[in-house]
Amino acid sequence: MKNVVFYYSQTGFTKQYVDMLVNRIVPLEVFKVKQCNKKTLEGCDNIFFGGPIRNNTILGLDKFLKQYKHMEGKNVYVFAVGIQPEDQEKRDTVIMINGLEDYHIRLYFLLGGMDISKMKPLRRMIMKVGIKYQANKDPQNKEQILSRLTNPINFVSNSNLDRMVDTFRRVNLKK
Repeated sequence: MKNVVFYYSQTGFTKQYVDMLVNRIVPLEVFKVKQCNKKTLEGCDNIFFGGPIRNNTILGLDKFLKQYKHMEGKNVYVFAVGIQPEDQEKRDTVIMINGLEDYHIRLYFLLGGMDISKMKPLRRMIMKVGIKYQANKDPQNKEQILSRLTNPINFVSNSNLDRMVDTFRRVNLKK
């Protein structure tokens, strides 16, 4: 059985999940999303993609889905890593915005984190302005909100992968 994971990570939270997945699904070959092509997909039984979610868009997913014709009939798992917990409205919005209703894919949301120091300069500046604005709107929680500027938040946990890994095992036991 050949299993692969493609990923896109900007601040490292998605990569943390990929590293955990390697220990839970054996064998698992790891590729950056730019390496997703016919050759790397050849002979795959299970294909994973992980990417950060921003404004309901799963970053890197568009590049991954360009190769979907080579994934048809395979088990495809997509995990979106973000700071906001999943609910049905968010799930429906993400499916719609990313055009996932056109694909046979299992979608999972995994809690990630936020580390402003790892962001690109423009994104870092925008986040700082947004955090300061939010802090001024909520004086009671101002210090806690401002702490996000200097204290990274990390919700990455191996247990967040349990549902996806359990589904992977269940699906592959049937074979």
